[in-house]
Amino acid sequence: MTHAISRAAAVLSGAAALAIALPAFAKPTIGSVTPVTASAGVAVTLSASVQSAAPIQSCNLYVDLEDVGAMTVAGGVASRSYIFPYGGSRIAFVFCRDTGGGIAAGPNTAIWVTGPLQNQPPLSQPTPEPEPEPAPEPVPAVRRLIKLACAEGAAVDDPCRAVYYVGRDGKRHAFPNSRVFFTWYENFDAVQEVTLTELASYMLGGNVTYRPGSRMVKFTTLNKVYAIERDGTLRWVKTEDVARALYGDDWNTKIDDIADVFYTDYTFGPDIDLASEYNVTNQLDSNLTID
Repeated sequence: MTHAISRAAAVLSGAAALAIALPAFAKPTIGSVTPVTASAGVAVTLSASVQSAAPIQSCNLYVDLEDVGAMTVAGGVASRSYIFPYGGSRIAFVFCRDTGGGIAAGPNTAIWVTGPLQNQPPLSQPTPEPEPEPAPEPVPAVRRLIKLACAEGAAVDDPCRAVYYVGRDGKRHAFPNSRVFFTWYENFDAVQEVTLTELASYMLGGNVTYRPGSRMVKFTTLNKVYAIERDGTLRWVKTEDVARALYGDDWNTKIDDIADVFYTDYTFGPDIDLASEYNVTNQLDSNLTID
């Protein structure tokens, strides 16, 4: 903890920290992952288009928000062979760096994987039954939390553990981690279990970002600490004195690191030079819901 506090203080104190040259982030442009269907246990080559003003340095494939390895980049396409171990609706995207310091993540892509779900045996062929009268198409319920039901003994990395927020746009939005989730909710009491069919019926949207006012954040490779506003807008807190005025003497315990892969989930607003330019209480009170 002492090391973390010292590191956080170093970010904000002194002209030397403020004078660090930061990359310009003329970021790469990355397409959606293809194909959008696969079979469990069968290797599939997942790829996405990639281009940037500077040569691409590296690209990595992410499945269910976890890095599954480096990709081969050739002819403006990043690709990697991957085997989905079990079926279900999965999330995939590509994260790239270029030699100019630019970083970017492509859009979340929903991939439908046929095959048995994790910790569940293959289904036997059901006995045909008469088809019921079609029911009216339900109107999707929005502004709620959903997830799949987990089978007994489901692993911690089972896709059934993922919680999504269904926004007013009718899309499901993933929480990158539990730290983001708990800035919006105290517990999982509001989470509703849905069928795989219903889950897959919602298109994937962007990831949920931190609740404004809840924490300050920094990216793992950047020496800047930010306060958060609506829709993932980040504002650079320029000095330690401002951070202390906003978040108290223990301000340096209220900073979360964000992995570079989620850099493009956020946008950037004007710097905070004075504590009067940002009000923590107002930010919390005016952002009670995600959208």
